[in-house]
Amino acid sequence: TIVVTPTFTNGSVGCAGPTKTFTITVNPTGQVNQPADQVVCNSASTTAVTFGTTNSGGTTTYAWTNTTTSIGLAASGSGNIASFTAVNNGTSPVAATIVVTPTYTNGSVGCAGSSKTFTITVNPSAQVNQPANQVVCNNTSTSAVVFGTTSTGGTTTYAWTNTTPGIGLSASGTGNIASFTAVNTGTAPVIATIVVTPTFTNGSVGCAGPTKTFTITVNPSGQVNQPADQVVCNSASTTAVTFGTTNTGGTTTYAWTNTTTSIGLAASGTGNIASFAAVNTGTSPVVATIVVTPTFTNGSIGCAGPTKTFTITVNPTGQVNQPADQLLCNGSLTTAVTFGTTNTGGTTTYAWTNTTTSIGLAASGTGNIASFAAVNTGTSPVVATIVVTPTFTNGSIGCAGPTKTFTITVNPTGQVNQPADQVVCNSASTTAVTFGTTNTGGTTTYAWTNTTPGIGLSASGTGNIASFTAVNTGTAPVIATIVVTPTFTNGSVGCAGPTKTFTITVNPTGQVNQPADQVVCNSASTTAVTFGTTNSGGTTTYAWTNTTTSIGLAASGTGNIASFTA
Repeated sequence: TIVVTPTFTNGSVGCAGPTKTFTITVNPTGQVNQPADQVVCNSASTTAVTFGTTNSGGTTTYAWTNTTTSIGLAASGSGNIASFTAVNNGTSPVAATIVVTPTYTNGSVGCAGSSKTFTITVNPSAQVNQPANQVVCNNTSTSAVVFGTTSTGGTTTYAWTNTTPGIGLSASGTGNIASFTAVNTGTAPVIATIVVTPTFTNGSVGCAGPTKTFTITVNPSGQVNQPADQVVCNSASTTAVTFGTTNTGGTTTYAWTNTTTSIGLAASGTGNIASFAAVNTGTSPVVATIVVTPTFTNGSIGCAGPTKTFTITVNPTGQVNQPADQLLCNGSLTTAVTFGTTNTGGTTTYAWTNTTTSIGLAASGTGNIASFAAVNTGTSPVVATIVVTPTFTNGSIGCAGPTKTFTITVNPTGQVNQPADQVVCNSASTTAVTFGTTNTGGTTTYAWTNTTPGIGLSASGTGNIASFTAVNTGTAPVIATIVVTPTFTNGSVGCAGPTKTFTITVNPTGQVNQPADQVVCNSASTTAVTFGTTNSGGTTTYAWTNTTTSIGLAASGTGNIASFTA
């Protein structure tokens, strides 16, 4: 408060007058307390901003500006900022800078003060790329599931649930899903549905996003966005590559280059890549690296962005070396069949079929064929035709190739019909022995041994036994035992069979001891004649004739001659 006293002076006389009083009021500079920064999620409500000041004795008003109206807040305003629904439909956090200027008013004079700046950061809704569905076999490994997102500027984490823990995957978890051994001991496919929930975190605020669902189908035992890599077979069609972007409000074009034109794709191009027939006439996988450069165009300005790289791998056609044919006997062990290939850079598996399971080999199988005991209980060769199909696998894609065919021929066991035993007399001719067999489809040969060469037959021989003159100069039968071994031959492989045994018995020549002559008187009794022999081992019978029946003896008879009256 200032008091003014006027004094009028004239001639050294001063005359004071009445005082007047006025005031000078100095308002303080406007001041606003520092508002707190906020971090909120897309579609969440912000915290209302109530401005405050340490000033008193007047009125403080607040004017503010906002750099980023897309968050749902006007470009400017005054007074407190009410809670509003935050907006961020993009893929990275959006930070709006709000500048508030305080004005202190007293006595109709407003005094602006220093502005304060704070931010409202709106995190985007979390996003996760769609994981691919999988179909795998019981006891095989799944492909690891690596979750990805288009969100940037923060950290995205993933939580997932699984409807079917019985496939070998727990009921829930976080982060990527490592490869695991799939389980299905039933008889029908089991489908596990996995739901993944992404959470985007920035500024210690986590924002959950929409879930994505995919399936892992596990088949029972009995027997596969960054642009996705592809693995295809020679001559197969690739999947068309359709490039996409998260950009909106303009046009994104794509230019790409290809390192390996031999797969059937040009060295460069623009736009999507149509499906084409992949080419690989070699023996190992060919990997073509495609680099795509996106250009976002709006208002005739093209803006190139960071490149993305993916591959198209073309597997060669499956190939198997020609297995050797085999020829062997019933009961023999086959040679193990180990399949081979000229292909490299992956795994070649082999599936085979067999036309004739009676040889002891299953109708079909996979992998090499172990040695087994061949079976042919018949009478002619059995030919089993085995057809093997190779499949070259790389990157979980199997490429079947042309089949190869080979045979396993199983010869029957050699067989000989039972020869008949013979009984012949000394000096008589034997019956020729012609060996026979029920075997067909090859040649059966015969080797024989003889226990008693003294009958006129050698100790051993081959082939049929011709008729010969039997020899027995003794007094008892001589028995020769002949053992014949058959061998069935087909395709240069001989298969011996079980022996057969028969006998040739050579009887000695019949012999009678000399009977004594008799001289008797008319009407006297003769001495009975009892014939005798040195022969043994059989029965000797006697037949006699009489030249003079008048003596009282018949003209002929058999056996001994009883005493009679002469």
